[in-house]
Amino acid sequence: MTKSGNLAEPVRGQLDANGCLVSADPPLLRLHLHCGGYEGGPLAIPQLLNLCRLSRQLDMNLSRPVQAADEENLISMWVEIRLLRGQHEGAIAISIVDWKESPAPSTNREEPSRRRDFDRLNGRGSIRTDASLRIMALSLPGDLDAIENYVGHSLLDVLEFVEPSKQSVLIESISERQPVRGQHVRQRQGKKSFYTLSGQPLIDNEGLFSGYRFSLELDQEREADENRDDTETRFGEGDLISDSLFGSQLGPALRQPLGKIIANAETIGSRLEGPLRGDYSNYAKDIASAGRHLMDLVNDLSDLEAIQRTSFSVAADDIDLVDLAHRAAGLLAVKAADHQIRIDLPEKDLKMPVRGEFRRVLQILVNLIGNAIRYSPDGSVIKLRVASEGEFSAVTVRDQGDGIAVEDQQRIFEKFERLGRSGDGGSGLGLFISRRLANAMDGSLTVESAVGKGSTFKLSLPSRTI
Repeated sequence: MTKSGNLAEPVRGQLDANGCLVSADPPLLRLHLHCGGYEGGPLAIPQLLNLCRLSRQLDMNLSRPVQAADEENLISMWVEIRLLRGQHEGAIAISIVDWKESPAPSTNREEPSRRRDFDRLNGRGSIRTDASLRIMALSLPGDLDAIENYVGHSLLDVLEFVEPSKQSVLIESISERQPVRGQHVRQRQGKKSFYTLSGQPLIDNEGLFSGYRFSLELDQEREADENRDDTETRFGEGDLISDSLFGSQLGPALRQPLGKIIANAETIGSRLEGPLRGDYSNYAKDIASAGRHLMDLVNDLSDLEAIQRTSFSVAADDIDLVDLAHRAAGLLAVKAADHQIRIDLPEKDLKMPVRGEFRRVLQILVNLIGNAIRYSPDGSVIKLRVASEGEFSAVTVRDQGDGIAVEDQQRIFEKFERLGRSGDGGSGLGLFISRRLANAMDGSLTVESAVGKGSTFKLSLPSRTI
């Protein structure tokens, strides 16, 4: 139930010159504690803290809307910031004259799992350690048994440095409680995948060091380089190259600035820093959209380079097509909703076990469903179905789009083929990469279609028994 914003009395608080919340009415104090703060400590509500900093920076009183959230509600506030003078020089008085709470959208409760699926799709993982570098929680792309195998172990028992001399850099950074950036590591056991490791120290409410939160990004190029021969590898028809220029240099160099562009544009477009003219907000959203398109293209080109190496291989995980169909649809739920498109999925209780690499199958399904959304009319239905076909099991994605002519049904699986379409956000590489990935997993990707009657794409993979 939405709570009224007509407060009988304003909710008040005060920051000292160091930004610490020295007094607060109960609602403000509760929100501060929920955001990880402690009594008398630095203000922990990011949106409110930004407004206080802006007031101090401009040296003027401000009155702005602020949005925050607790465990269950979105909180919309109208906040008045007043700079104190005299004996309280540098202090800030906070007065919240409007406070409205509304239930957070139900999709927010699914966000953590959806974010983990995005990370796995993009070859990213994370590790949380305690102060002695013992692993408390982790997620490794491509290693479904990581939690069972590695929780409780030392980080350095699980990961080793590609260049052993670099281990001292990590130990020195950790001993000084400094961030860790761009270290190349690999798993000691299991698949022995290669990663780029970065991390930030964690400080608890008492101001004490409590461990590290690390992020990992799968280093596919280094993994492929490790497995290939010293001889030249065929990159494309008629082209031989001896080194991975895009994957090892250009790809990583482009991802970092693109990620910053996207993040900053989304922050501006969502008005998190305060009110903004409508047309400027739309410009920012256009910039974020263009940045995401370029990031997708960079990822596609990296995948293209990887799959055309003779040493390219995939994992043989035990996975379930029904589970992956639901995960892929969840990743694209917002995009489908924007076009009033319903994704009709198999019942979750169904099981369709197959052999294939989790991340790669998810990548194929995201591509197929994304294409179906892109080329289907608004308000239509996309149907996903699974079926057992003897030694193989299949998942189909059927849309209600314009369909594909018979003579074009093989062309769409060629590199950069878009059947004359332009301006739709595609790169012309998705289906080529998806078919190559399906073939690498001893499966297949096919299409059945007719002009004006929609299209049905079928991914088949080797069945497994439970």
